Parts: sequence; C-alpha cells; structure tokens
Amino acid sequence: MADRIFPVKELIDRYLDAYNARDIDALMAAVATDDSLIVYGTDEGENWHGWRAFSRVTEKLFHAVEEIRWERGEPKVSFSADGNIAWFAEELVGRFMVLGVEHRSPIRFSGVAENRGGEWKIVQIHRSVAVEGVTVPYLESHGVRFD
Repeated sequence: MADRIFPVKELIDRYLDAYNARDIDALMAAVATDDSLIVYGTDEGENWHGWRAFSRVTEKLFHAVEEIRWERGEPKVSFSADGNIAWFAEELVGRFMVLGVEHRSPIRFSGVAENRGGEWKIVQIHRSVAVEGVTVPYLESHGVRFD
C-alpha cells in the first residue's frame, strides 16, 4: 500500500512546492494542462476550468506575493479499485508574505489525481478557507441539528 501511495504524496509535494517556489513550470508538471483540469476555491469567483484559466490567475498570484509557505498536515490518500484514480485531502496553513506583512490562513486542500500513461497528474483541486459560525448556525436555524 505504501508503494502505491508514494507517487501521489510526491505529486502533492510537487504541487505545493511549486507554490513555495512561485514556479508556474513546476506547477504545470504536477497538474493536467488540458481542459480537464477543474479548480475551486472559497470565494464565489474562484472556479477555473482548464489549465489556461488556472495558470493565468496563478501567475498573477505568484507576482502579487513575495513568499508562499505551507505548514503541512499529513495527506489522506485513497484509490479507485483499478488504482488509476486517487483522491486526497490535507489540512494546511498557508503563510503569504505581501508587502512585507505575513498573512496566515488555515486551508482545506483536496483533489483528484489520475494516472495518465504511468504519470500522475492532479485533475481536480479544491482549496477552501474554513469559516466558523456561518453554515452550522444557518442550518440549525432551519431545523438541522448536529448534536
């Protein structure tokens, strides 16, 4: 099992390291660079379909920040029965340096990777910032209970 997980964990490392280095070419090596790539974030406008759309906004981010660093958790990885699809999730803390000021944010990072001809590529990404006191109180006010 560990042998099967290693390439996907390595892929996740390469993806996150590309942000640390603010290196679009390294990011390109980790994700699908065709129209199959789907990326979602927290905000309403954070949805990109295809490499071209995602790479444009990512390059803007790379130029807007002075530094990106991740405090990592341990990724959880699962596989399809045939072993060619993997899905993963990890809790991160993002540290972003902008105009000399560090901003920190807890980030939920999950995605889907596909083995394409012996090479793993991330094909779907979801990054979101956990918020407190929004969804659960709203649902509870409408009769949904979590206790």
